[in-house]
Amino acid sequence: MRFEDLRGILRYVPQFRDRIFVVALDGALMNQPNFANLLQDIAVLQSLKIEVVIVFGARAQITALAKKRNLDAISVDGMGRTDAASMELAVEAITRQTSELVADLTALDLSVVVSNALGVHPAGVIDGVDYEFTGRIENVDEQALRVMLKADIMPVLPPLGYDGRGTTLRLNSDEVAVEVALALKAAKVIFVSESGLTTADGERLAQISVADAKELAKRKDSGMDVNLLSKLRQAAFACQEGVPRVHIVDGTQEEVLLAELFSNEGVGTMIHADEYQQVRKAKPGDVPALLTMMQQSMDESALVQRSRSQILQRMNDFFVLELDGHPVACVAVHTYDLDGGGKLAELASLCVRRSHKNQGHGQKLVAFAEETARQRGCERIFALSTQAFRFFEEKMGYTVADPSIMTTDRRASYDKSGRNSKVLVKALR
Repeated sequence: MRFEDLRGILRYVPQFRDRIFVVALDGALMNQPNFANLLQDIAVLQSLKIEVVIVFGARAQITALAKKRNLDAISVDGMGRTDAASMELAVEAITRQTSELVADLTALDLSVVVSNALGVHPAGVIDGVDYEFTGRIENVDEQALRVMLKADIMPVLPPLGYDGRGTTLRLNSDEVAVEVALALKAAKVIFVSESGLTTADGERLAQISVADAKELAKRKDSGMDVNLLSKLRQAAFACQEGVPRVHIVDGTQEEVLLAELFSNEGVGTMIHADEYQQVRKAKPGDVPALLTMMQQSMDESALVQRSRSQILQRMNDFFVLELDGHPVACVAVHTYDLDGGGKLAELASLCVRRSHKNQGHGQKLVAFAEETARQRGCERIFALSTQAFRFFEEKMGYTVADPSIMTTDRRASYDKSGRNSKVLVKALR
């Protein structure tokens, strides 16, 4: 580990200390060579005074046991109907799985308890189908779990529950993780999955909003595995009900848990409530981050050179887009009074941190700048660009214009710069 990596981790420790993380592990990962490293990452979280609850799935284990016995198991993920034969397989597979997981955690000197903190009831009849031994969570014994966590004991919750009559019921682990997180007011739910969320082109989905997660989970043509669709639905519900952040990470990758949690860029997908991503006015304390962000674009002549003093002089015109409290993009909106009356706005200093490019942040800031210009009474907004003019034309609806649209003073500084930037303009009304 490099020293800068360690500094990055230490930056997050104070905000995570004494917070509760619910970590939900897909059962298939327990057969992967990387699983021991995942458990070590969980041990690191606890060593940093982060309170961890472990939930695990058993789809792979139940499927494997059914194949071994030459039996057909239905609803191996705990979402559909569970008949008596499938329930018997589930109990056997999950019992063995629980024992192995506790043994692995104990080998890491972690104190763990397998908890029956879930109050459940039969799912009943849904769309005319009796779900038999499939259960739904009625309540969570929050107090019991908190007592364990405060004693540095890690609760482990299998995807099984017991109703008031002592009947064992099969549960969906994704639902368990979210219900426990809501009861404990957890800071995060982390779904450690068999695969990660990607676009149709194979690009990682770094973060999505609750609305987008809901929409993606509804799409039948997405080709997404049912396992990931379940996590998306539960993640959207969790954020909607008060969990600030839900992460979905590919558990087959090395060091995925720590890399997702202790870096601004992450390696998985974060589903967030709307307040996660916000645009705000820049402050003097943001100037070093703004200059760092802009430096490469200035070096490549994509942005005009700006100094600290120049930014401070027009501080009220600058805005930053924050992700989880960290500036990752910026834009400025300058306003000019026209000689014949009216106002003209300029969109300037648009820049996105390299690690956050191609995630829609630039478009979000352009739309924000346009709305800001409207509120200031401007009828048109223009931007100067030497390299990103196609972005403005094709994605944001700007058209190439003559430099004469600018005010006299602004035209003079444009000519003096010698950059020969294209002038792009858009009507705001």
